[in-house]
Amino acid sequence: MARAKSGGSGGAVCLALRIATVALSAASAATMASATQQPTTTAAAARRAPAATASISYSDYSSFRYSLAANVISAALQLAAAWLAARGGGGSGEGYGKAAKSLAELVDMASKVLLYSSSAVSFAVNDFGTCGRRVAGVCTDAVEFCRRVHGSGALSMAAAVALAVSQYLKDVPVSISFDGDEQKPATACRRGCHCRHH
Repeated sequence: MARAKSGGSGGAVCLALRIATVALSAASAATMASATQQPTTTAAAARRAPAATASISYSDYSSFRYSLAANVISAALQLAAAWLAARGGGGSGEGYGKAAKSLAELVDMASKVLLYSSSAVSFAVNDFGTCGRRVAGVCTDAVEFCRRVHGSGALSMAAAVALAVSQYLKDVPVSISFDGDEQKPATACRRGCHCRHH
């Protein structure tokens, strides 16, 4: 047999990508939680952005608190989705399997929404302020803080991509070649020719 369906292999890859999604979501949450900095206070910075001369932390912004929570929830949802996918394919009954698969798809959709929104919020750190007033120069005076926030956003986006790839591989059949030989198609008999089948 030259080629075979790699159902087991594809399932292992999907599981690995789900684990990667959990790990990346957790790393994003940890990076956001560490986004705290006491910026350098200068007279120029005080005139440009008085609020930026105080200690800056992700907890000062409700949107960044949401980003952290979204990543934690996404990691938990992916763990639940992996369990549901395993139960759905475990032969516990056709009706139960379909319900578990449908619920896993809903969980995946919720995870993607949380991850995409979290990354969007993190990448917009330059435009964030407090109480609806824009605070200019936050990333100029708190470079490390913004670097961590941007890093958290990048990890959230990577988690979303890993989840999207796992869904793609789950829905698209994958085949693996076990040897280098391809089966040659049988030559079609044309009118007037004599074919022998061995």
